[in-house]
Amino acid sequence: MASPFLRVPWCFLLLALTGCEPALPQDPEAEALGTSEADIRIANSLTTQELVLNAIAANHDANEALSTNSLESLFDPDVMVAGPDIALIANQLHDPHAQRFMAYLVGCALGPNETLEWLNPFQPPGSQRSQWAGSAGLCPEWRTSAPLPDSACLKRVTACLLARNNGLGHRVELSMRGEIHEPLLSIDQPFALDQWTAPLDHIPGSPVSINSGSPCSSAAVGSGRDCGWTMHSVGWCPAGQTVSVGAGGPMGGPAACPSGTPLGSSSGARMMLRVCRGIAGCDSTDGRLVANSQGCAAGSTFPLPSPATDPSVSVTCPAQGGYFTVMTAPWNSGATGTANVAVSGGAQAPLSERGVYRVREGAFYGNLFGTDALRDDIDVLVTLDKRDRYVITRPTARQSKPIFNNLYSCYDPGWVYGLAYATYRVCALPGTNEDCAATVTGPCWDANPSAPRQCKVEDGPLLTGDGDFEDCKDPLSNHWMEPVTVFLNGACDLVDDEHRELCLRRSEPPPPREGQGGVDGKTPVEPRKR
Repeated sequence: MASPFLRVPWCFLLLALTGCEPALPQDPEAEALGTSEADIRIANSLTTQELVLNAIAANHDANEALSTNSLESLFDPDVMVAGPDIALIANQLHDPHAQRFMAYLVGCALGPNETLEWLNPFQPPGSQRSQWAGSAGLCPEWRTSAPLPDSACLKRVTACLLARNNGLGHRVELSMRGEIHEPLLSIDQPFALDQWTAPLDHIPGSPVSINSGSPCSSAAVGSGRDCGWTMHSVGWCPAGQTVSVGAGGPMGGPAACPSGTPLGSSSGARMMLRVCRGIAGCDSTDGRLVANSQGCAAGSTFPLPSPATDPSVSVTCPAQGGYFTVMTAPWNSGATGTANVAVSGGAQAPLSERGVYRVREGAFYGNLFGTDALRDDIDVLVTLDKRDRYVITRPTARQSKPIFNNLYSCYDPGWVYGLAYATYRVCALPGTNEDCAATVTGPCWDANPSAPRQCKVEDGPLLTGDGDFEDCKDPLSNHWMEPVTVFLNGACDLVDDEHRELCLRRSEPPPPREGQGGVDGKTPVEPRKR
């Protein structure tokens, strides 16, 4: 179940399939898609409808063009050469769903420091040049080379896209895990796990960024400001205990001022701390705020580290234990300093990705691309009407069969209602088994070797202990070697309030078992900005 530190009420979004859409918005809703470095922590808010009924993937000719050309040759205005495939793709990009789909595809395929240029037809001529950002790096060669038919590259991107789909359309951070069996490719181990997990810089369940994570527009001082803060680390607070977080201030927080034992240190400039509930940063007016600190002598204007100005806070943990986020900032927004954060006994920080994302959801696999990927009776069209307006025609009836022939998911055996949860996750109309992105094949694993299981391996050998299902099969017993296994922070992160029974687990995952030394006693390295 989700930690009480991070429970976000969500409204359920029912995503029915639409028919002919006579008018298009002039500027489709855009989301700043996050990137990550070594691991694949990636945002999930691609709706089921955007995935399965966009005018590129769900159009036979456009899908084939996409899967048989390099991304640059189709989209980059500096590389592409006029031709029928280019004209077709440019036409299909008048569908906002297609633009969203491509943003997520590029995020899955290209790496965190890569972008793909493209022309946005919703912008006026002369200012159409736009960019999609890479993130996961699962198929970087697609940028300059057409994938081979039925390639592992296309299957990895498919698994990533399917994992990032959810009917709610809310932004939820995922930890995606798996293996790549192509050692000759220059891919930088995208499935490695971070030893130091940075907090989220957006409001949980929303694409809206936290104000405090933005630079200050003018000079500002004090811990009450909501700008110029750094998302430092995520920690775990043990059940019912009172713990301290410090960067030079006394253990025990303000109650121990001024002569308590120092915890952590500050250097370079006077530093401040902010602690929030959950795994995301917060602003000063946010209900998730636990405490701010700018030192024992809070009213002092002394700008350098000192026993009177070094910060610490005291945190009382809930009865169930839970996550907390540490933010740091210089007292003067124009200064530069370092907060060396430490926590008192019992608390754990910084946590690794494995410690933050502990709930195994299931695996996603298949192939979204190619001539046989799409049902014969499905073709999303973009046409011009008599008034020269672009019109998108999608299926109007509810679909009892998946739109794509080869998209699958299986569920972790820890779910009490595994089949219902997995169906809810991949269908636009949960509870009806209609308008689904994938076929749910059953439990990924069962400890009983004679019981049904969809995957041959519960924990792939390339990174022991990360819990990735491998070698998963479809209903025809075809084996898929490129699944992506998803881990969540909270079991209910992708379930709305009306369906909370679906996220019941047979048991709670154990609390993180990591000290300040990071994973397995190794010294953690602070993550780079994402």
